[in-house]
Amino acid sequence: MRPGEMFKEGAGMLRTVMVGGSTMVTLGKGVRSLQDELDGLGIDLEEEFQEVETELNVKPLPEEFMGDRTRILMEAAEELGYDARPMPKFVDFSRCKKCGMCVTGCPYGAKWTAQNFLAEARKAGARILTESHVEHVLHSNGEVKGVHVRGKSGRFDIEAEHVILAAGGIGTPKILQRSGLEEAGSDLFADLFVNTYGMIDGADWGEEMGMGTIIDQFHGSDGFILSPILDTQLDMLLYLPLSKKLRAFGRNRMLGLMTKIKDDSSGKIEPDGTIHKPVTEGDRKKLEKGVRISKEILLQAGARGESLYTTRVRGGHLGGTAGMNRIVNKDQEMEINGLFVSDASVLPEAPGAPPVLAIVALSKRLSKLLLSEYL
Repeated sequence: MRPGEMFKEGAGMLRTVMVGGSTMVTLGKGVRSLQDELDGLGIDLEEEFQEVETELNVKPLPEEFMGDRTRILMEAAEELGYDARPMPKFVDFSRCKKCGMCVTGCPYGAKWTAQNFLAEARKAGARILTESHVEHVLHSNGEVKGVHVRGKSGRFDIEAEHVILAAGGIGTPKILQRSGLEEAGSDLFADLFVNTYGMIDGADWGEEMGMGTIIDQFHGSDGFILSPILDTQLDMLLYLPLSKKLRAFGRNRMLGLMTKIKDDSSGKIEPDGTIHKPVTEGDRKKLEKGVRISKEILLQAGARGESLYTTRVRGGHLGGTAGMNRIVNKDQEMEINGLFVSDASVLPEAPGAPPVLAIVALSKRLSKLLLSEYL
């Protein structure tokens, strides 16, 4: 993680730069997202979604794995007439210890991550170069030639007839811009979110799996979802204002709900690396409605009204910066033949929901295309 990063306009930015990427810190959320939107572009992912759900063993969170906070919030939401259902998870529950540390990487290997695929690739003969950075793509006469790399031993070229960039919503457009493809980097979305917290007198709860349920009935009409969450103590100390930091030491009495929105694709990455992501008026309206319902649920759950607090805006699903039908075609190929992109940057709009399954499904579709047409 890169704590303390911010967009130019002031919202917090969450991203992970490591082998395995954001899957290392995701909470194992396995919901489908953007299926209808992609279908509208002529991309039918039903087969790939089914394959991903089978391979990643996606299942709703079992009741016995729900923590006390999750149960209380689910009951309060249902009492108010909201549809709270167990969150689908790509977690092997036979190995899960309910430690609540998914966001720091699962120490028990229960949560699927992209490192699983990398391990399979190494067994098949792939070579993984760590501490190496792709500076730019090599190309001439509209054909890809490889990549230029900066590594521990210096700079060198890797020749290739096909190149697939998967450096994420921030990393990929930077590589493309350095490669002379300056149109990349606009239309950035971040699935902006806030967490709303309340305190329960006399409670003494331990750690539990985050985002164990989901309320998505407002996703289609109002562009947001709600889910139980509790920042780590370090995050609270980092992101809460000075007057609220002591709350970090009362986490055992705290309930929290995340409002995650389908934000406007209003951001941009400048060639100098500056990352813009303003919070638009439309974004604020979605956040405000989600917060209003979150507070209603927290009060129903027994939180003291004067204890309610909403965090500042952050964004954690960065993408759209090499969007389909704009920077890449529907086969995820650039105008440069042989240059493909396969990460959140190709998503056509903000999902406003966990995007992992959609990204993996698109990547499976691309791999089938490459196998059938090029290899």
